[in-house]
Amino acid sequence: MKFFSNKGKVNVYIAFLLLAITTSVVGKLSSEYDRDLTFNLIPIDFPMDRIIYNQSHESVVLKLRANGFSLAKYYFNEPELKISVKKLKEIKNYFLWNQKENFSDTKLNFGSSVELLSISEDSILFFFDQYVSKKIPVKENVTVNYESGYENFKIPVLIPDSVVVTGPKELLSDLKYLETDSVNFENINSDIKFNINLINPDEDNIILSHNSSEYLLEVDQYTEETIKVPVNVLFNSGNSKFNYYPKELSIKYNISINDYIEVNPMDFKIECVYDSNSPNNISKAEISKKPSFVKNIRLNTDQIQIIILE
Repeated sequence: MKFFSNKGKVNVYIAFLLLAITTSVVGKLSSEYDRDLTFNLIPIDFPMDRIIYNQSHESVVLKLRANGFSLAKYYFNEPELKISVKKLKEIKNYFLWNQKENFSDTKLNFGSSVELLSISEDSILFFFDQYVSKKIPVKENVTVNYESGYENFKIPVLIPDSVVVTGPKELLSDLKYLETDSVNFENINSDIKFNINLINPDEDNIILSHNSSEYLLEVDQYTEETIKVPVNVLFNSGNSKFNYYPKELSIKYNISINDYIEVNPMDFKIECVYDSNSPNNISKAEISKKPSFVKNIRLNTDQIQIIILE
């Protein structure tokens, strides 16, 4: 019986202790306090043709007076102070909030249970720029390494290949193109088709009409061919007569087996400009004309021997 008597006393003690703690907590929450709290600044209600791209302060310290219940919510979530810029003075390229003209209006952000006593800053500037749009090209950043015997003979296709960007005029003035993510492919022997993300240079202030493009690349198996092409020597040394050797050079090139056609020597042009200062009268030949459907074009040699005839 003594055991149960002691147990009852413990329960009564715990009950009184909990009641005392609850009464103390409720009493503290019911009391009024002055507290300094940091609020993040959030501009709102700006005109449709303007965008806020910077501000003089990201946050301010507010002195608030309220009871504990009303203040408690500011400790659970990061508080925000919303400033309507349409109620602020517009000066050059910024909206101005100041204590004298805007403090009373800012107090209206808080209900009757919370009193705003002061704000740490005398003035706050919200910098704006004209909201503009322009169309700019997309620059792909894709590297493709092919399996032996395969190559692309057409340029990659991006859909869309340009996008409309919208943002502050100052930010867009130097924006010439948008890059894609960097993607690498290895040992490719077939067509490539996938969606690739576009890189937004400033996600907070710039809006893209598209966030990705479709990348298309045709990959073909190729064969290597050789063709002989006459050399055209450009000789600008008065009336001097000359001869040269060789008269023609071999050109090697790769061509798709899917688009294989008979290539004519007239599709190519080799030119050599005579240089009187070159050692041993040897001038360099270059390919000045080539068809668009071949790749990896090279000469078997680029040396042309010029012989001046007296």
